[in-house]
Amino acid sequence: MKTVKLMAVVLWIIIGYAMVVCIQSHYFIESKPKIKLGIDMLEEQGFDILQNKNVGILTNQAGIDSNGELTWSILKNTPSVNLKAIFAPVHGLEGKFMSLETFYNDEIDDIPVYSVFASNSRPKNEWLRGLDAVVVDLQGLGIRYYNYWAFMVYMMAACFENGIEVIVLDRPNPLGGHYVGGPIMDPDNTSVWGPIAGLPVFHGMTIGELANYCKNLPDGIVSHELTETGVPHSGLKVSPETLAKGKLTVIPMQGWRRNMLWQDTGLEWVGTSPYIANLQSVYEYAFTALSSFVSLSYYDTCSFLKFEPSWETRRPLEMFSSRYVTAPTIVRYIENEIFKKQRQGFSLSVTGKYHNLVGIAIKDIRKVVPGLFGLAMLALSQKYARFYADNEENIRLVATHIGEKELLNKLIKSERINVNYFKDKWTNEALQFIEKIKPYYLYE
Repeated sequence: MKTVKLMAVVLWIIIGYAMVVCIQSHYFIESKPKIKLGIDMLEEQGFDILQNKNVGILTNQAGIDSNGELTWSILKNTPSVNLKAIFAPVHGLEGKFMSLETFYNDEIDDIPVYSVFASNSRPKNEWLRGLDAVVVDLQGLGIRYYNYWAFMVYMMAACFENGIEVIVLDRPNPLGGHYVGGPIMDPDNTSVWGPIAGLPVFHGMTIGELANYCKNLPDGIVSHELTETGVPHSGLKVSPETLAKGKLTVIPMQGWRRNMLWQDTGLEWVGTSPYIANLQSVYEYAFTALSSFVSLSYYDTCSFLKFEPSWETRRPLEMFSSRYVTAPTIVRYIENEIFKKQRQGFSLSVTGKYHNLVGIAIKDIRKVVPGLFGLAMLALSQKYARFYADNEENIRLVATHIGEKELLNKLIKSERINVNYFKDKWTNEALQFIEKIKPYYLYE
């Protein structure tokens, strides 16, 4: 009898353990759904769309499948796909170059690697000769002037003009599909940093959705040439007729939803550029967006802000300082005057050996008003350092990154910025933009 009872107890223990494992497994799957990327879907489809075609690919080190294999390598090793050219955007095929460094054309196993950067942002016609299709597999940040998507647009233009199909392998927007806002790009300020007028800094689209949106622009595409710190960037002019006749195919993901941040996808983050090496850097970059024009990254030692890498993590956007105002003053200003009750998504702290640094910790970027931190830093720099766009180089830099003419004009005229006015303005414009792009949504 005791043996029977003992066996019953053991059985219940086994059943209980199995239930716990099942519940944990179910919770893990629900909280970390496995996303199939565009390249995964292309593989599942047996590369049908590329069968026996001469193919080029625009990609870099972050263009990988869910198993971590490079997309260009997958295509190269697929017998039915003839990979004839590789195109690398800014930062290079391995993502190791800084944004304004010049890098050179190369080859891998007799396959030419072309740098579509600066004056070659639009690939040369001879580079495209003989191609039937160009695949695009680029991981963006959902931020307008983090401009991998712009090189996709330049590639689309060149391919459409040469009768070459463009195939975009879709990837998640790491900020999710609802993070929309910030200043809108004015037609006069378009450049390689933002070749599409009417696009806010945070557009809320995947790169595939953005490709569909750009192809259907009723007025075509016009962006201006730009020379920044001695590096020339090519302009772009594409008629609506050229866009209309171009052949574009987007391979959607499976399982992605608009409310997902990157950590909800179950995918590993691969650094997209030298400063965006890990996932926290993505959110820090989004949080500090628009503040770069008052930082040392673009100006001299008189800049209002100086972003400094953390000793522990070496992330350059995790902390910053100012020679004009103390760290406690900045924290009080941001928390009490600007964000007030909207601080659930982030926290600021006074840190550093001399308590002179402001540390940034992002909890949930979705709870942070898009572009508000950068706007606040601009207003603060005006108050303490009398910062304005006071020379041609600064004006052009601010224009191509912020994009908005009204804000730029206030800086040129030395008028103080009203934070609440622009916050409300951008919020209203974001709601209108969302309605405009809904027809191009591929995901709920």
